[in-house]
Amino acid sequence: MRFISKRICAAIIVLVCFCLPIHSQPNYPAEPEKAQLIYTDIEHFTEAFGMLEKGSDTLSMLKTYYFDRGSAGLKEYITRHSLTPEALKSAISKDPERYGRISEFLENIPSIKTEYTQTMKEFHKVVPDAMYPPTYLLVGANCGIAQASRAGQLVTITRILDDNLKLKKLMVHELAHFQQAKTMGPQKYGALYSEKDNMLGLCLREGGAEFITSLVLGEITQSKALAYYREHENELRSKFKKDLSEQATDFWLWESVNDPETPQLLGYVIGYEICKAYFTQAEDKSAALQQILVMESPLEFLDSSGYHK
Repeated sequence: MRFISKRICAAIIVLVCFCLPIHSQPNYPAEPEKAQLIYTDIEHFTEAFGMLEKGSDTLSMLKTYYFDRGSAGLKEYITRHSLTPEALKSAISKDPERYGRISEFLENIPSIKTEYTQTMKEFHKVVPDAMYPPTYLLVGANCGIAQASRAGQLVTITRILDDNLKLKKLMVHELAHFQQAKTMGPQKYGALYSEKDNMLGLCLREGGAEFITSLVLGEITQSKALAYYREHENELRSKFKKDLSEQATDFWLWESVNDPETPQLLGYVIGYEICKAYFTQAEDKSAALQQILVMESPLEFLDSSGYHK
């Protein structure tokens, strides 16, 4: 649970990079075939880990072979999470078997690359005007499993080594966030995460990314929370309406990961359900998807969705 807590806390700062002026937005390709999956950092880590197994100095090897040769994505991740050789060494010492299996993941990269390209093509069918920043596969210290950034999607792999579907879902979810920021404008989008009393906006922002993920892959990242929602839908609808009036986010958003007695991130699911309701009732699906991306007025969007009717 500590891992998840750190990961979700990072979501609060996930889009700080989008607060730069919109004219500084990188000009990434619009063709899904040109989307890059960058995994050099995994290669570098595997090399460093091999040195560690031979008894080399851990901090020196991690710094020289992993940190100093980091990609643009790894540098962004390091800045966001204050990742240090010391922190990574500590994480490795707590779970050496998992980190040791990263070399096995690397062996599967050819098939992962093939699936990645196909997934990007499927994404293009859903969002035809999408832009495709690179996706960076990284090794972290159990913090920040996936996030969008101006550098591209940043995905750490240590917790999803055997789950290619989860990997794809995270890639798509974060790429959807990038499209939201591109559509809405970087400054407006970044401001959502610091705006006061914006519980609905945050739920819809995450729910919108989940909805796009469902259109591309048929599933969302928070599948466990969705199953819980299906079992308790009526009471959760009522609770959400009440909590929304009080801007009580603890049960719904990132604070929820600190309470093992409650399901996590149900706000993502509620946002997904509202977006799905809006899309389903819309006659013009293309225009509806555009509204899900831009989401200029969360309250109007909620009313138009018919979710509470």
